[in-house]
Amino acid sequence: MIVLNSPARGSSFVAVLLLMTLNAGCTGNSREETSRRAAAAEPASVESRRAVMENESKKMPPQRAPGEERETPQGSGEVPPQVLAIFQDDLARRALVKPEAITVVSATEQQWSDGSMGCPQPGQMYTQAIVPGYRVVLQANGDRYTYHSDRRGNFILCSNGLAFKPVKEQAKGTAPAE
Repeated sequence: MIVLNSPARGSSFVAVLLLMTLNAGCTGNSREETSRRAAAAEPASVESRRAVMENESKKMPPQRAPGEERETPQGSGEVPPQVLAIFQDDLARRALVKPEAITVVSATEQQWSDGSMGCPQPGQMYTQAIVPGYRVVLQANGDRYTYHSDRRGNFILCSNGLAFKPVKEQAKGTAPAE
């Protein structure tokens, strides 16, 4: 611990501290600043920028996050047959028909804007992130049913702005999704 009894000692301590601060601020990235100034003075050619981009892409190929499934490639537009089978099973229970009597009207890959998967419910809060998934329209007994899902197996039936849980979950609780 430094004890400053006289004004001379205090001012010399402050002066040393000030010099150390100024020195730390002046040293460091002088080479980087020089190269930045040189780069700003001369614009890079298209060829040199293209070469830099190609080198960067060769260094680090795209990688998947740990635990991320590899179901369908991004943007393929295809819905996996397993997902269609799950929706058809749910609709067969819901409409009391055989799965063979259900026709697929449309099945597309979808990027939902949030956790509501395109069917937000009043008073509910949802994750505010892009949710990759699927939108599938099925038909049974002349009626159309629209299923919304994510890629992890969570899905809802979205009908007239209301979200309905899978039939198996409805037996446990209320009909509309919460």
